[in-house]
Amino acid sequence: MRTLFKAFFILAVGVVLLSVIGGFSLAHHVFSEPGLHIVVNGDEWTDPDVGDFIGVMIGLGVTGLVLFIVLPLVLLFAVGLPLLIVGGVIGFLMLLFCGVGAVVFSPAFLVILVLWLLLRRPKARATAPAPRP
Repeated sequence: MRTLFKAFFILAVGVVLLSVIGGFSLAHHVFSEPGLHIVVNGDEWTDPDVGDFIGVMIGLGVTGLVLFIVLPLVLLFAVGLPLLIVGGVIGFLMLLFCGVGAVVFSPAFLVILVLWLLLRRPKARATAPAPRP
């Protein structure tokens, strides 16, 4: 099913690209051929009407720029960067508190270490097995 959707998506993108290429080729012919007249739905498409087309293309270009460049950067810096900063500060505070705890409790750690060394059971020495005759 995924392959079918991928194929339809690629086909749709191809149709859109072909229509854009066709529109630009029509616009090119309107400007280059003096005797060419394009009629769409009974309205003649002439030079004054192309201004709207150029405006639409500029608007679509700006919209694409905003959607594909500005929006990801805003999301990255407005959401991702503050989360990274907060995570770094929390990590630094955890390291700081662990360090302070180690310094504050170091006398207790030394007493516990000395008691453990003094009160532990000595290791039993392994005796070698008796040699066989």
